[in-house]
This record gives sequence, C-alpha cells and structure tokens, in this order.
Amino acid sequence: MKKVFLLSCLFAASFSRSSAFTTVIVKDSISTNTHWTCDQQYLLQGYVYVTAGATLTIDPGVIIKGDKDTKGALIIERNAKISAIGTPSQPIVFTSNQDAGERNFGDWGGVILCGNAPTNWVAGQAQVEGGPRSFYGGNDPHDNSGVMQYVRIEFGGVAFSPNNEVNSLTFCGVGDGTTIDHIQASFNGDDAFEWFGGTVNAKYLVALNTWDDDFDTDCGFQGKVQFGAVIRYNNADLSGSKAFESDSYQAGTASGIPADNTKMTRPVFSNITAIGPVVNPATSAIDPNFVAGAHIRRGSAISILNSVFAGWPCGLLIDESSSAFGSTAANILSDELQFKNNIICGTALPSGSFNKDIVFVKDGARSLTPTNAFAADTVTPFAPTYAGPRAYLSTYDLRNKMYATEQSSVFLGGPWASVPNLVPNSTSPIVYNTWKVGTTTVTYDPSKAINTDTSGGMAVFNAPAVFPDFTATKASDPFFTPVKYVGAFAGTGSTSDNWMKGWCEFDPNKADYSSACYVAPPPPEDHTGVAQVNNSLFANATVYPNPAQDVATLSLDMKQNGNLKIAVIDMTGKVVKTVFNGSSVVGNQTFDISTNDMPNGLYVIAISSDNKVKTLKLSVIK
Repeated sequence: MKKVFLLSCLFAASFSRSSAFTTVIVKDSISTNTHWTCDQQYLLQGYVYVTAGATLTIDPGVIIKGDKDTKGALIIERNAKISAIGTPSQPIVFTSNQDAGERNFGDWGGVILCGNAPTNWVAGQAQVEGGPRSFYGGNDPHDNSGVMQYVRIEFGGVAFSPNNEVNSLTFCGVGDGTTIDHIQASFNGDDAFEWFGGTVNAKYLVALNTWDDDFDTDCGFQGKVQFGAVIRYNNADLSGSKAFESDSYQAGTASGIPADNTKMTRPVFSNITAIGPVVNPATSAIDPNFVAGAHIRRGSAISILNSVFAGWPCGLLIDESSSAFGSTAANILSDELQFKNNIICGTALPSGSFNKDIVFVKDGARSLTPTNAFAADTVTPFAPTYAGPRAYLSTYDLRNKMYATEQSSVFLGGPWASVPNLVPNSTSPIVYNTWKVGTTTVTYDPSKAINTDTSGGMAVFNAPAVFPDFTATKASDPFFTPVKYVGAFAGTGSTSDNWMKGWCEFDPNKADYSSACYVAPPPPEDHTGVAQVNNSLFANATVYPNPAQDVATLSLDMKQNGNLKIAVIDMTGKVVKTVFNGSSVVGNQTFDISTNDMPNGLYVIAISSDNKVKTLKLSVIK
C-alpha cells in the first residue's frame, strides 16, 4: 500500500508540474515536416490533412483532442507519413475534447492512413469514406505510411450515413512498409479498425467497447495481424455488430467471378481473443443488434487462426454470397479461407435447444439474426463428404474446439471485469492438458516444444488441450511469432503475460487529460486494497442466474485453504454488501447473494484471498 501511495504522489507531482500548457488549434493542411511535442496539447478542428511529402512526428505522451463541433479528424494522405511512437508508460492519446464524464461515442472523427498499396477497386483507387477529399490505392504493396506504436484512439468514429463512416483507425490502401503495433481503439462510434485493401501488417491491437465492428476488412485487404483483443459491452449498431466483419467484393470492385481470385480480401489473423457481451449463454439480456464473433461474407477469404471467441450470440457466421460475387464457401473448400485451431465458447442459447457455434446462411438470409434456428448447411461443392461449411469447419482435423461457457471451461482471468483480464488461468485448456491414455493423464510441459505425435501411447505427445498451429496453416508466414498458445495472451504466470497492462485505459471517460504530457498512472487497485491480478487460488468462479432478479448464487472452487472475502461493488466503487469475510477451505463452495435490495444495474463481485483478487460482473434486472 505504501508503495502504491508513493507512486500516486509521484504521478500527481508530475501532473502538477506540467499543468500549465497551451492548446494548439490545428486545421486544414499540414504541408511541411511538423513536430508535436509534449509541452502542449493539440486540437483537431475539421478534417486535418498531412499532405504528400510531409511527415508529422508526435512525441510520447502527447495528447491530441478531436473537436466535437467540427468532428475533427487526422488524415495522412498518400506519400505523407506519420511518426507517432509512444511508450508503455507514455502512450500517445487521441481523444475527445469533452470534459471527463461527458465524452461519448463519435465525439470526433478519427485517424485515417492513405497509401499506394493495391486494392480491388476496378478504378485502381477510391476516395476515403466519410467525406475527406483524399484518395487511396496504387501498385506498391511495400508502400510506407510511417509508424504508429503505443497509441490510444478514444471516442472517435462517426457514421454519417450507411456505408459512409469514419472509423477510429482506418487503413486505406496502406502498404506493409508501415509499422503498426500496440494500438487501442476505445468507445468508437463506428468500427475500431477498418482496412480498405492494402497489405499493412499489425500486432497488439485492442478494441474496447466499439459501437459497430472491431476488425472490418474490405476491398482486397491482404495483410497480417497477430495478437489482438476485443472487449465488448452491451451496445451494438443497427447494422449488426461483430468482432470480425469481412467482405471481398461490392459494387465498383472486382467481382471474384468466374475464377479471378487474385484481388479477394484474404488477410490472416492469428492469436485474437474476442470477448462478446454474452456473460451468461442462457440469458437474452443483450442488445439484439449483436450478430457474431466473426461474419465472413461476399467472397471473403479471411483466415482466423489460433484464436478465442467467447460470449457471442453466434461464434462464426459463414454467409454465402449471391451469384453476383465470388463464393465464400468455395474459399473454404479451396483452403484460401482457413478457420483452424480456434476456441468458441459461451454462445447464446435463446431456445435452450441449440448452440450457435458455427452458422451457415445463403444469400444473406438471416445473416443479421443468427440466433434463429440453423440455416440449411448445404453447398454443392462440399457434397458428398460434408453437408456444407458448418459441417466441415466442425471436423476434428481443423482443431476448432467448442465449449459451453468461458467460466466453466476456458477459464480466462476475468474477461468481463471492469479491468478485463484475458490471461488464461492455470487450468485453462489453453495452457493445461487433459489428454488421457487409459487412466493416465498426459501432462503438458510448457517448457518444451509442442509435439502432437500420438504414436507409441502418446509417448512424446506434449501439448495443451487446445494448441496452435504455425506450421500447416497460413500462420506459417515469418511475420507470425510461433507461440505455444491460442488466443492473444500467454498463461505462464508471469506479469508480462498481460501485454495490455499499463498503456491501455479501460475507463477513458474518467481519464485525466488535464496536463500537457500524459503519463500512464499505476495499475488501479481494487476495492479491497490489493492490486487486481490473475488469481491462481480460484480454479473457477461463476455467478448465476445472470442477470438476477431476487437472488444470485456464486459458485467458487478454492484450490487451497485461506482467508476469503467476497464483496458486491456498484459502478461508482461503493461496496454495496459484504457476502462473506472469513476463512475458507479447499473445494467447491456456493454463496447466495440477495439482490432484492439492489437497484437494477451492473455490479462487480470482488473475490479476494491472500492478496489475490478475481472479479465477476453481475447484472440485476427486475
């Protein structure tokens, strides 16, 4: 506690020393090399263009605000560059110019990068959506639009009209000479990240509480992305919200038929953890505009590998195009579209009789309502071996694993906590092996290489229950780091496992941007006075029903004896009630939580033992 208090004082002193600053209003064009420094803030008014030949350099910790009235936005045009290189302790922050507590989705525009990399527009180029004057596209897949590292983009994204939007961070024909990593897009009014063609690669992307889609790929995008986190709250767009939305073709692009697939959208994503809004699969208390963890349509050949989808109305929605465009199903059959070594868990059960892990629809039918009954899984190219894409993608050879819930099977640290923890616990199938030969469990040794050879009674077999593949899939490309786990986070028990820690912000509406130079505060304490960390003392913790009306039951597995405290906290941080405070023994225990006296709303259940904490969300709806 003394150490945390001292750090807080030091940060407060830092803020007070830099509190005197000027705000530089930026509008129109930046046509010469320009340097933004950390002794003043910058306000974008209207569309601000960095023009060809100019480089905009932004120092660590610089705060750039978008004007709400004029929907300020920053556009890096073709042959211009951005050099925005933050650090883990001093990320660069693009945010709303509204006061803390008053910031909201779509307060300003966002950041747009335009390059000369190929797209599938028949004209070879196109104008940026949302109204900017800028064009993108060309013939240079290695084009360089600059560098963005350790950058946060908050409260941007404006949907002016359907298919006419500015996103949080938009890549328009951006080439793979560009460096993109450690970017967080939060509370954005349209998509978090959208790619219109191009070949740019990226690592360590975080999408927090997006309004529409998190990763939207269009117009022939063919780049690569590894390590991404999606965290959704209960709000969605009328167009249907997904973690992934992917299209190859539309009016004005190549058609993909009869056999020209060279310009299809075919990026490769690996090691993504996408957390949807469905905390309890048995409840329907989610925004009905949520669609799926991934919606692949209109001839796309996106590949999603070694990833985790938890808590979506539908896990994967394969949408076979009309005859006007290329075939999504054919891309699966040809192995252009790979969906392999993934976990899908906690999909909604609206009727109580079927799960929506993988859904197939034709001609867009029911594509926005995948929680209805299964569509017919029949596509001629798959017959007679498989009925269709859903049947094929569920086969054992593709190593896609389905679990009923995250809480009872996958065991992430706290995906729906106020400060999300997506690191797998020690008993998660991501890091733990439950394979058996007879009555003998084959133990996974994470210090050794993964070996899936099952011969000789699995004598040399060494792998967790769900393991990645960086050899026989599109993730064999040298861009991808061949890690030993699926999803975005390792589960080694090291503090470095959670790469979001420090530079990310999970409550940006309350963030303090009153100083010129932003310095990330120390990790927040929970309300029991100990740092929030992944707790290996709890093998599993679930609360049900959720939402609750009169009473909720907390089920908890203790892995060892110890002191235990369970408290319910409202969203203002006030302790509503203490459920238990005493000693606890190893094993499963249940605790009833009366909600009769609790108003409707969202609460946090904080479970602490021996200076370790686990948090769960609880909704009360009467």
